[in-house]
Amino acid sequence: TEIEVKDNGNSIYAQEGKATSANNDLEIIAKNFIYIKDIDLLKAFKGEALIKSENLKIKFNEMNLDQKNSFLTAKENVEIYDLKKKLLIKTNLINYNRTTNIIESPLNAIITDRFNNILNTKTFEYEIEKNILKIKNANLKDFKNNFFEIELAYINTISNQLIGKDVSVDLNNESFNAKNEPRLKGKSIVLEKNSSEVTKGVFTTCQKRDDCPPWVISAEKIQHDKKKQ
Repeated sequence: TEIEVKDNGNSIYAQEGKATSANNDLEIIAKNFIYIKDIDLLKAFKGEALIKSENLKIKFNEMNLDQKNSFLTAKENVEIYDLKKKLLIKTNLINYNRTTNIIESPLNAIITDRFNNILNTKTFEYEIEKNILKIKNANLKDFKNNFFEIELAYINTISNQLIGKDVSVDLNNESFNAKNEPRLKGKSIVLEKNSSEVTKGVFTTCQKRDDCPPWVISAEKIQHDKKKQ
């Protein structure tokens, strides 16, 4: 709606508008823009970006697009929508390398998938072309109200399979006595939509207490069928 050119044409200030990349793949709609010509840097404020080739929509309070290095940074109230995989990521900072097609964040993030599983992670790295989401120090609440704590995991965003290490799981007690607190721990986990498999695991239904539970089952492999409970 308004454009102002300063610094002998090197700086352009714009309000309430849209910026489009030369190849028409990236489109940014924002309240304010600043374009610095000599370093090919575009700043945008309070808007959203659409990357058409990847079916990604990114909402932000502030975005910096370094076009020379194909590098995008978004800050504050960032929401990433992977429209094809129906994945939503919320955080306060992302770095998107458009050459490698990897999005990463060093900050806490909340990730919701198409099955309404909710994952909180300290950091994440999303390799878009490989459909792999890497998370660290995360907890996950699945659609069956089972609660997982995982040190490190990789999620396939197509199949939704999760492979992780050093895991503890608080299971819902639908199939147990109301006083039971079923849970298990293990060295690794493979988590599918309707099943999970833990290796070198320990399982108990005893209530949590300061000392060891009265009984546990230890096994090289523990399988949990969510459908059959």
